[in-house]
Amino acid sequence: MTTRLVKRPRIDPRKSDKDPLKRLRQNTRTPLVPVPFAQALTVLLSEQKKVNRSRLQRVRGAWEMAIQQIEGIHAAAAKQAEVRSVSKTGVVKVTVGNPGLAHELGVVYRETLLAKMRELLQGKDSVSDLVVQSRGRRK
Repeated sequence: MTTRLVKRPRIDPRKSDKDPLKRLRQNTRTPLVPVPFAQALTVLLSEQKKVNRSRLQRVRGAWEMAIQQIEGIHAAAAKQAEVRSVSKTGVVKVTVGNPGLAHELGVVYRETLLAKMRELLQGKDSVSDLVVQSRGRRK
C-alpha cells in the first residue's frame, strides 16, 4: 500500500465555507490515540509470520523441484523429507526418516541441491546452507 504524502481534506473544497478560519476548524483531524505496545507488537509479529510462511512455502516448492530434477536421488524416499524451517541467514533445515537418506542428501548431494535451489529461488530468496537431520527414535 502506498503512503500518501498529502492527505485529502474530509470536506470537499467546493462545499466548504469561504471564511478561512471556519475551513481550518472543519478540517481538523482527530488526535492520535496511543496504542499499547503489546497490541502493536502482536500486529507486527503476525505480519512477519505471513512473510515467513510464504518464504517457507517457496523454499519447500524449490526443494521438491530440486529433488525431481537431480539425477541419482531416490525421489520416492526424498519426497518424505520435510523442510522444517528457513532461518534469516538462509539456512534450510530438513528432516528425513532414516540416517542413510540424511547422509545421502546432506553430504553426497548437498552441493548439487544447494545449487539447484539457488537457481530456482533466484531473485526471491537466498539459500546459504542445507542441514539435513534424521528423525530420532523415541524410546
